[in-house]
Amino acid sequence: MVSKYEFRRPQVGLGMYWPEALLLAFAWIVPIIAWLVSSSGPMLSRSGSLMVFFAAIAEFVTLHRANKKHLLNAQRVRAGEAPLEFSNAATIVGWLALVSALIGTVLWGYGDLLKTR
Repeated sequence: MVSKYEFRRPQVGLGMYWPEALLLAFAWIVPIIAWLVSSSGPMLSRSGSLMVFFAAIAEFVTLHRANKKHLLNAQRVRAGEAPLEFSNAATIVGWLALVSALIGTVLWGYGDLLKTR
């Protein structure tokens, strides 16, 4: 017999995700500073690798939170409570990490092809 559960959406603000926000800010700041300081394609390419690195760490932290959530949801269901769905803030952080990693990958691979001043 298959049971259907109603999920509750938690009311969580973006403030709870400050470690991920800080890592994603670093992901975007590093290439911007590298471009402003050096104006060289190779340096922009190297900064793209750091962008991917920071985005990956942000996603790892988010996945660690998700793992805890899954374990707590199992306990909630066992206790007869409704499990929690992912918050809007978690979804936003996940998408920003994905976009940052994709852009960082493109910069890493093709940043050195950009013309310098």
